[in-house]
Amino acid sequence: MFNQYFGNYLLEKNLIKPEELRVVLTEQQSVKVKLGILAIDAGYMTATQVDKIHHFQMVKDQKFGELAIGEGYLTENQLNELLQAQKKSNVLLGQVLIEKGFFSFEKYEAVLLQYRQDSQLTNDEIQALKNNDISQIAAIFLKPLSGQYNKILREYFELFLRNIVRFIDDEIRMEAAVMVDSYQYEYLVTQGTKGEYCFFSGIAAAETVLARFASIYAEETLDGMNALAKDSLGEFMNCHNGLFLSQLAHQGIELDLLVTEVKTAGIANAVGKLYVIPCHLSFGKIDFIFADVTPVFSEKEAENKERI
Repeated sequence: MFNQYFGNYLLEKNLIKPEELRVVLTEQQSVKVKLGILAIDAGYMTATQVDKIHHFQMVKDQKFGELAIGEGYLTENQLNELLQAQKKSNVLLGQVLIEKGFFSFEKYEAVLLQYRQDSQLTNDEIQALKNNDISQIAAIFLKPLSGQYNKILREYFELFLRNIVRFIDDEIRMEAAVMVDSYQYEYLVTQGTKGEYCFFSGIAAAETVLARFASIYAEETLDGMNALAKDSLGEFMNCHNGLFLSQLAHQGIELDLLVTEVKTAGIANAVGKLYVIPCHLSFGKIDFIFADVTPVFSEKEAENKERI
């Protein structure tokens, strides 16, 4: 997930063009991450040191790690950590930026440092993004919440992220949760619960984005928000919420799911706490909606409500 956040930062700062980023993101799927990039990214080596080791390799038949340890740039433990990360890591965005000639080692190092400062993420939080640690990532973007409500929402959002990555798209970038008084939507797929602890959840997006979402989940091409697309979205919500209610049952919390609905062109008005978490996927933006009490919808919207 780190690549999505860092790539978006580069775009916002006009450090790379959208078409260049698309090339880089496509390329990084098939390239193995190099130790020098990992070392810079971890803060273990500077760009100058990495350059020096690369020059040594032109005249010495030794591995990068061996030379770096010999020069005192890395410890044995640090090298082992980087080797383990190399085995399980997707290639870092920086590596392809450098290999494509968009960045030098020095520029990558400087931009990465500035990103860390501007993002206000801790080293542990950045590492969580790199490791795709869903639990820690959920905690990062749910900081505004507290108490028992935070526990339920965090568990729910963790499962939501896992299911998005598992079924829909692994190129996801979230923003922080925001509590709102009302929320205007084009399309909103919702499902509530009843029982000792009730909550309301849903996903909202433009028609083209939700249709693409539905097509991916159904594993077939769907034409807009037709009946099949709505069925697919309803199945996703039922699957996701069913898994979550099963988790709650193990904690002694018994809930029943309400009927899934697709709502169009309306406004959700908060009754209790209403949170929105923007999520950017490779094909568009969706908003994750969560409330401790079902919102009140506009009368105009209520007339357009369709049950699945």
